[in-house]
Amino acid sequence: MLWSEVRDLFPDQFVLVEELKSHFEDNKLHVEEVAVIKPIPDAEAAWKELFDAKNECFVYHTSNQNIVVEVRSKPMIRRMPKNES
Repeated sequence: MLWSEVRDLFPDQFVLVEELKSHFEDNKLHVEEVAVIKPIPDAEAAWKELFDAKNECFVYHTSNQNIVVEVRSKPMIRRMPKNES
């Protein structure tokens, strides 16, 4: 389903969706098609669903014109050397 269709069906609310079609452009993920899993009643429930989401599922608010997510590379983990005794 196109994001514009989701916005028409679920105006001004959070939805849990699964990404179906997307592309990268300038370090940003532009999601074009999604499958709606369920609408979410409020912000508190949206946070819970977001933390429980797996794979290509995520929570987004339909007030957003497009789904565009900035992609950041994971920073390198630096470990402190252990002191030898």
